[in-house]
Amino acid sequence: KQWYQRRVRGGGVTDLLLLKSESLSSLTEGDLRFRCDSDAASDISSVQGGGSASVPDDKPVTIEDVAPFLDTSSESSLSNIRSTASDKSSSTDKPWYAGVLNSQDFSQSHPSHAKFLESLDALSERKRAVLLDTTLSAGKKQEVLESLALASGARVEDLCIYFQFAPSSTVYGYTEHDLKPCGGTIPLTTLNIEEYCDATRSFCLDTGIRRQLDNFKSGFNSVFPLSSLRMFSPEEVRMLLCGEMTPNWTKQDILEYTEPKFGFTRESEGFLNLAEVLVEMSPGERKNFLQFATGCSSLPPGGLANLNPRLTVVKKEGEGDSSLPSVNTCVHYLKLPEYSSKELLRQRLLQSTQEKGFHLN
Repeated sequence: KQWYQRRVRGGGVTDLLLLKSESLSSLTEGDLRFRCDSDAASDISSVQGGGSASVPDDKPVTIEDVAPFLDTSSESSLSNIRSTASDKSSSTDKPWYAGVLNSQDFSQSHPSHAKFLESLDALSERKRAVLLDTTLSAGKKQEVLESLALASGARVEDLCIYFQFAPSSTVYGYTEHDLKPCGGTIPLTTLNIEEYCDATRSFCLDTGIRRQLDNFKSGFNSVFPLSSLRMFSPEEVRMLLCGEMTPNWTKQDILEYTEPKFGFTRESEGFLNLAEVLVEMSPGERKNFLQFATGCSSLPPGGLANLNPRLTVVKKEGEGDSSLPSVNTCVHYLKLPEYSSKELLRQRLLQSTQEKGFHLN
């Protein structure tokens, strides 16, 4: 292939486009530079007049940008390329953060409702098996359908549930919402369980939260363009926004990124005991310790190395084994008594991290 037979992005299309070689014979690759797929567009030299048409760095190369260089001898050539670009754009350009939430999200946001709908889904599968059973007569099918019950033994008709959604708390400002017109008068039965499940999930994951999500999107865009999240994975975005939700550190991390002062050095027995106790903590205990010492139960991306200000540990003078550690959370300042043993230090520190309020500050 010649240098100018390159992949060009046109709304999702990455097909090799046939270029008119006679138009490019006097140009170098530097004159006509196409960046592909994830790269931004560079300057494009114009074939006619020797001028240059500058494409902004944040704008991908489109079919229109390269039209002067395309072989358009056939009228259908360019339209076919545009059609291919449009088709591929709709299937490949959808970002990971677009679309409606799924059943896994529903299980996290509405665990009790999700569990009930799962039992209805199981009942629906049993109903479907009955309807597809060719060995049963119409009368027998009706008899079996009327006897279908949940795993608990209850029939859905006996639950007195209607086509309404009831939130788990009054904080939402309403007690029920009709899932369809006059939903308060339509009972849930074996015949309409699929419609009920679909309507409930649609309300909780789409229609019922659309206004809130639109406002969230608008607010987010005012701070950081949502489209720029394409360069990150969901896990990376979570890390950037929330930090390390499961704190992890080694003894070396603690010795290197924690500052012992005013009575403690990196060689002090009390400070070394603290490092060992922190390493031996469970994930839950680490989160409690961070909440106690810094006011936040997670670490920034990069862990202790990026905690600002760094955790400072000082000796609490004049205090014995009966006293507890205390903190100044704003400056990540841990005041630690000189305990007689590592085990006692562990007990006192865990006791402090489980306290609520500011009386230990």
